[in-house]
Amino acid sequence: MKKTNPKPVALFIGRFQPFHNGHLSALRWIAKKSSKVIVAIGSAEKSFEPKNPFSEKERETMIRAQLRAANLSRKCILAPVTDINDNGKWAAHVDRNVPAYGAVYSNNSLVKRLMKKAGKQVFAIPFFRKGTCNATKIRARMKKKLDWQDRVPLEVRGQLRKIRAEERIRTL
Repeated sequence: MKKTNPKPVALFIGRFQPFHNGHLSALRWIAKKSSKVIVAIGSAEKSFEPKNPFSEKERETMIRAQLRAANLSRKCILAPVTDINDNGKWAAHVDRNVPAYGAVYSNNSLVKRLMKKAGKQVFAIPFFRKGTCNATKIRARMKKKLDWQDRVPLEVRGQLRKIRAEERIRTL
């Protein structure tokens, strides 16, 4: 009888400023390939700045609400990870701040390079509407009062309205 390998625990790291439809699509895809998914909320200490307008707690609230709605809560573990601004020590820093994992999923070239250098198994994720599912572009649309709502999942949209995200982004 052929022995099957158990699905690994996966690491998916991002800033999620904000969590958008591409992130949700990636999580669904990763969840199918993994026993659990550690969703590492990067730059956890940063907030209320143009590139990082939302706090770690706000991002966690957004993500948890959407995971519940997508029936992914039991499959995902959220973990904050602060910046250390030292690429040579970054992968070890991540390892100290999240549960053990066996695979890294990312399309970020720096994350992929640093994790591979640290000996991790790294896999790319299929992009979902890459041109529109981009947090930088979503923040820019919010700032200019352009339509952005269809680029984020419904539960995230509600959380962003609750914290008056558009107003915050325009004043930062």
